[in-house]
Amino acid sequence: MKHQDFQDAEPVDDGGDTADLRRCLWLSNMNAATRQATLDSLAKLCAVSAADGELAVTRVRQIVAAPDAATRAALDGRWTQIASDLRRALRLWDDGPTQWLARRLRCRVPTLSDAATAASLRFGSDDAKRATAALQALAASEGGALEDLPATAAAVEPLLRNATPETFGVASMKSLENKRTLVRRAVRLVDPVSSGLRETSVATLPSHWKQTVETIQTQLKDHETSAAAILRRLAGFCARQGVAAMEIDGPLIDAFVALEMATHTPGYVEKLRAAFRRWNDSVDAGLAAPCLPLPGASVHRQANVDWKSVPAAIRSPVDAYLATAVSLRNPGDWSDFVPDEDLEYAELGIAFIDPVSEDSDQAAPILEPGTHRNWRDAVKRAWHAASMDPRVHPKPSVLADLFSRAVIAALVASTRDARRQRLEAQARIFDPKVKGRYEHSLVEALCSVGRALAVDPDRVEEVDELKRQLDPNVVGMKRAPDGSFKRVYAERRIGLRHATMLAAFADTSQLKRWFEAPSALWALATAPIRQGRKPQLLQATLARSALVARVGQYVAPIRRTNLARLRYRGDDRHLMLPESDGEGTLRIPADEGKTLKEIHVRIDRETVRMLKYYIQHFLPVAQKHATAGADNPHLFPGAGGRAVEGGGYAVGRGYITKSKLNTAFRKHMRKHCGLKMCLHVMRHLAGKIILDQDPSAMSLVQEILGHKRLKTTQAYYAEVSKIVAQRRYIHLLERKARQVLATVTFRFIDPRTGKEL
Repeated sequence: MKHQDFQDAEPVDDGGDTADLRRCLWLSNMNAATRQATLDSLAKLCAVSAADGELAVTRVRQIVAAPDAATRAALDGRWTQIASDLRRALRLWDDGPTQWLARRLRCRVPTLSDAATAASLRFGSDDAKRATAALQALAASEGGALEDLPATAAAVEPLLRNATPETFGVASMKSLENKRTLVRRAVRLVDPVSSGLRETSVATLPSHWKQTVETIQTQLKDHETSAAAILRRLAGFCARQGVAAMEIDGPLIDAFVALEMATHTPGYVEKLRAAFRRWNDSVDAGLAAPCLPLPGASVHRQANVDWKSVPAAIRSPVDAYLATAVSLRNPGDWSDFVPDEDLEYAELGIAFIDPVSEDSDQAAPILEPGTHRNWRDAVKRAWHAASMDPRVHPKPSVLADLFSRAVIAALVASTRDARRQRLEAQARIFDPKVKGRYEHSLVEALCSVGRALAVDPDRVEEVDELKRQLDPNVVGMKRAPDGSFKRVYAERRIGLRHATMLAAFADTSQLKRWFEAPSALWALATAPIRQGRKPQLLQATLARSALVARVGQYVAPIRRTNLARLRYRGDDRHLMLPESDGEGTLRIPADEGKTLKEIHVRIDRETVRMLKYYIQHFLPVAQKHATAGADNPHLFPGAGGRAVEGGGYAVGRGYITKSKLNTAFRKHMRKHCGLKMCLHVMRHLAGKIILDQDPSAMSLVQEILGHKRLKTTQAYYAEVSKIVAQRRYIHLLERKARQVLATVTFRFIDPRTGKEL
């Protein structure tokens, strides 16, 4: 629909609320400062009004025309300025095309047609025509019309990346980039994510929805911010259509999921599933609402099996054993380890030569939290596979029943079937001869459960033999001198995804950008401070990524878990910074490392300077965003803690999760440095740089990366070692050839003439 079609249209004033009015402001050709001031005034009016939810536009018009004394008093003498801003918003509402588009975008996925209409409202006449032509060409390249393609960055960006000059009918790459820019500008006008109108404030919800959201949020953990935001948007989506929590049905949820997925990548479905699970947990806890169906994952996955659904006779022995286990990184009371009733020796962790108790079962088993999850996962998946497979009879009723060939066969079959469906959904070929690591790890964990809980050794041995047959590292069989056969295992290697990222740094330009990354990110982070402005959250996250890169390059390539929980203050701090401009020290105790090896290295002067600057200027911003207390000892504060450290931290004293730290780092590297890498690749890159310079420095890489065994380092860099060996062989071959050719003279005689050639 063109702008000219609305020139003579009467303003529509029957309906609409402040949500539509805010959308009008975003669609207007107004500078950012004025728009934000008008949005703030509109929010203040909604806050002081007694409306249940969004305020009707007709009510806003009435208040502006004849404000009551209570409203004036509640606005603290700012009524004149707020009224001026509201009149500006109402003038936009009275513009037919703007109002029509604002109301059209309510609770639906915008299309390229909407983007073209928005361009006619916001752009100049020439830019609007060129933007519309570019949008039409993009739609035609996909065999559709403007109404067929969604106008969101998630949907349009892949098309723009694959576009060629022929897509838009231009002759040069510069013209192609201009067309891409026009399309992005037009789409940004209506994309809910770009405009910020996708978010929903609890204050603008009706009272019944407000109560529902607040009830759910009280049961969410502090770090589950994405789930809270999704559920707020669900409440706003339903409230906009007059649907109460008890009236939610399948079609409504499907529409909401479609709207959310249109603005995100396919992997976002996992966050939707997590948010819907939290809703369902609240329903189980008494929330008056129906359970939400989980949206289908983008790929086929293993069935969801609740641990509590496993029969008690199978589940209880495992829970009882795990309840007695302790973590090696959180030893707690030494008496848990030492079966000795002598308190003096128990406090020291020393077992007396003649212990008072000879019952070795009193010593607590040592299991890490991840092992707890792996054991429960193996048990519940084995039970579920046996329960669903008709070939397994009788069904397992006690833990020992899981240790049989039929149950293991059912477990492997269900796991491989899920993998086959996932590969076929991705248009990839499933090779039945390829062994999977996941089913092998499940059977391996099940064997560990059987040994720990004293299941019949014959049963466990049968499962253990099946585990060895499933091992994907077994590449063949070899006959031993005594006539028996031994399995031949493949060398351990770095994962394919990380190996691909690491291989890209063979390009010198990639390596150059990596070396420049800390200073580039730091310059972006400190730019507002240099201009006399306060840093915001974006600058704090950029500074954090710059520090992480700097530490990884010049201090030590430590693991992401250790990076996430770096402490800069307190008696147990990791960072010891000098008062002056000297060098500092980084010390990570052995019990906080994966391999139980202490890290004790120096911090160079420039990194010390950056750390002090970060603590002074950026850390307060990070603490405020994470609702962390002023006494939080962590360099990168977060809402929660980890159970491996004394049972977790008190509220406000936790650190950022390693996944969030990695996600932000990866995003900043890709956006600002043009590098595709993560924190794990950063560690391996340190080893690659060393080996490129000195192929014989494998032991140095072992020490830098903190590997317990040199064999682990050699396995990770097996490809590097083979290339180095090949280069060394060629070097020796050429040297020997030069020596031989320099000492031996060859004479060639023509047999026909007898003369020397």
